[in-house]
Amino acid sequence: MDQKTVGKEDKFKLALTRDWRSRLLSPRSIFATLSLLFVVVLAGGWVIDRSHYISTSDARIAADILSVSADVSGNITAAYVASGDRVRTGDLLFQIDDREARHLLTEYLAEEDGLAAQIQRERTRLGLVGSRSGTQIDASRADVQSARAAVEAAKADLTAAQRDYDRELRLRETGLVTQNVWDQALNKLQAAQQNLRGAEARLSSSSAKEREAVISKSDTSLVEHDLAILEAALQRARAQTEGQKVIIQKHQIRSPIDGIVDETFFDAGERTLAGFRVALLHDPSKVWVAANIKETQVRHVEVGALANIKVDSAPDASVTGRVTVIRDLTVAEAALMPNPNATGVFTKITQRIPVRIELDSRDTHLRPGSMVRVSIERRKAKK
Repeated sequence: MDQKTVGKEDKFKLALTRDWRSRLLSPRSIFATLSLLFVVVLAGGWVIDRSHYISTSDARIAADILSVSADVSGNITAAYVASGDRVRTGDLLFQIDDREARHLLTEYLAEEDGLAAQIQRERTRLGLVGSRSGTQIDASRADVQSARAAVEAAKADLTAAQRDYDRELRLRETGLVTQNVWDQALNKLQAAQQNLRGAEARLSSSSAKEREAVISKSDTSLVEHDLAILEAALQRARAQTEGQKVIIQKHQIRSPIDGIVDETFFDAGERTLAGFRVALLHDPSKVWVAANIKETQVRHVEVGALANIKVDSAPDASVTGRVTVIRDLTVAEAALMPNPNATGVFTKITQRIPVRIELDSRDTHLRPGSMVRVSIERRKAKK
């Protein structure tokens, strides 16, 4: 090979090298190379993510949405809150017209006062009757005892007078006693008889007075009976009054929690019925993540597993949590109207299992219903 041929080959190799260098260093080649590296890194990250985490975008912020309902029917006279307002436990949300209920309360209070006055009057009467009847019974019993003693004494005097009279009568028949002595015996007998009749009359009168006093004592029992009836009526009236106060309180619809008013369904001037929903509330400090994991992946999830959460409405926020509940029912079966595939056309669809994730921190304002992406730490294989 001559020198000229060798020189041409060197020139060709040099040109070829320069051509490859120019192609590799061209913007198009550099862009292609970087794109390929990006795809490789992205694919590597995806593989690593799938090997360490179970991820899903079928997840959202959840909360206990509390439905506040009216306990009574009536016209709403005032609405004190609107959607988005923050409230505390016991804050007044709505006022229902309570004029009729308050009018009934006034009647019940008046009835209660009337019964209390009657009871006080009967108690006074009972004290007077009891005091008077007790004194009368004691006095009449003492009179009866005295009258009985007088009757016994009169009987003894009559017996002695009758004995003296009989003796004087026998002696008079024999002529041993003068007419004057016999007359004295007769007068003594008649006086004893009259004294006995008087003692018996006093005994009868005292006994009658005693019976009257006992009858007055029975009046006390009647008053006590009436008093017991009035006291029972007063207890019923007081219970009725307390019940009416509760009804008046039900005309005031108050917040049962500290939270945010999500929605109101009535304005002032509208009429609501008992049991109708008037507002929705939730507590922003008690939100969690409801994630639906594929049934083919749920076996890799365990309670207590760490979860990284990306919130669509707050992409820069760093939110973490822990799995607290793994349901035993699929989302489809838990639906209000499950689809039993009545047509007979079957298409196998991967079902999803609800998982509850409690948040470690609630510094970020999370709105119930907001979509999130969840990456749950995969359960480590047992050795």
